[in-house]
Amino acid sequence: MFRGAAAVNLDAKGRVAIPTRYRAEIMEKNQGQMVCTVDIRQPCLLLYPLDEWEKSNKKTTFTFQL
Repeated sequence: MFRGAAAVNLDAKGRVAIPTRYRAEIMEKNQGQMVCTVDIRQPCLLLYPLDEWEKSNKKTTFTFQL
């Protein structure tokens, strides 16, 4: 969906504002459902559309039998 980086700021309540140029597409394609996670290699947040997060999470989830 999106690639790249965008500098964002937190508001007085600690909320992140999504850049205007992305809002319409996020709402249209994902009904505004996103997953925010922390990058373990760089000091940044990663934002994924929910459906993409679920796809990648299935690939990296392991099941163990005891």
